Amino acid sequence: MPRRPRYDRAAAHWLAIAVLACMGATSARAIQGFDPNAKPVPDFELTPFYDAGLDFADKAPGTILKSERIAAPAGANAWRIMYVSRTWDDRLVPVTGIVVAPEGRPDSPRPILSWLHGTTGGARVAAPSLAPNPAQDLVQRSESAPIDYGVPYLPDFLARGYVVVATDYYGLGGPGVHQYMVGSTAARNGLDIARAARRLADAHAGANLVTFGWSQGGHAALFTGEEQATYAPEFRHRGVVAIAPGSTAGVRFINIPHAYVLMRGYQAAYYVPLDGFTDEGRKLIDVAGEVSIVGVYRASLQYPGPFFVGDWNPAMKAALALNVPCNRRSAAPILVVHGAADDVQPAASTREMLPRAERNGDTIDVSWYPGEGHRSVIAAARAEILRWCADRIEGRHRP
Repeated sequence: MPRRPRYDRAAAHWLAIAVLACMGATSARAIQGFDPNAKPVPDFELTPFYDAGLDFADKAPGTILKSERIAAPAGANAWRIMYVSRTWDDRLVPVTGIVVAPEGRPDSPRPILSWLHGTTGGARVAAPSLAPNPAQDLVQRSESAPIDYGVPYLPDFLARGYVVVATDYYGLGGPGVHQYMVGSTAARNGLDIARAARRLADAHAGANLVTFGWSQGGHAALFTGEEQATYAPEFRHRGVVAIAPGSTAGVRFINIPHAYVLMRGYQAAYYVPLDGFTDEGRKLIDVAGEVSIVGVYRASLQYPGPFFVGDWNPAMKAALALNVPCNRRSAAPILVVHGAADDVQPAASTREMLPRAERNGDTIDVSWYPGEGHRSVIAAARAEILRWCADRIEGRHRP
């Protein structure tokens, strides 16, 4: 069972430890989960489904541009879709993802569970929906490839009558540059695939919505709570679940592959110049647009560095500040789950954001799982998360 310690106001004075990963590492050769000696796992391959024309330019967010049936769990239907969404600055873009729904016609519209996935990379080939069978429980591709596809507890959510949607995010799968850790863009992508699900007649999706994310997706989930009321007010947003959510508070450059994905995304989203990056660093930013996060890691081993000198420029600092979660009030109650032994997204980042959530008047619960790490906490928290989501959908009061 999780432990719920009393909230400590002294946490407000903790230095925010960066989201990206293993912030004590000084070399890309020492990142948890990445093995430089392991046999490479090939990236997924794009198919013609992921090509997009310009027919989205005058469409409303949530419009389905194309769909195809894919393998589904027993008793369910599943679709791979391309739909219209918006970036943080309101540009219309095509985005891909999957929708999974129980078979049959329910007595009333089904609630929607929007899954927001963790880091896979910044290239189109890093989209989870590209997997041969993406409509399944969460799968790690291999011990040497800490990237995932699928949805945690998918059979449980389907058995409980949810329509499950999972966006790839803009720039993964579909064309465009992935805006890694741009919270409002990811939130809108998750809300718009929920809108798209309501346009699939066989899904029977309603207006009740729960948002659920991990790591990068936990960051996106928190931003969904901030965006939904104004961006997609037609939903009844019942709750936000964030496992080990990322944050850009206090992020500094460290030679890890996530840094190059982040810089490429912020250059595209906010026109941040590449000041401080050496020629080798800029090469890795380019690589981040071609391969998954594991491929960026392997490419980084080919260079001696340095990759970056100095400090972030003012534009980068401003962009990071825009993406610190809990600076706006969430319209939905929040459950944050964090493993106390997480050394990828340290627990201090969750402690750092709590004073902001408190000042906003957010309804927020935090569950710490002693001994659990960044990945193991997903299985450990299963019962609590399923129960918490059911309580929110059914309108039961929080204890």
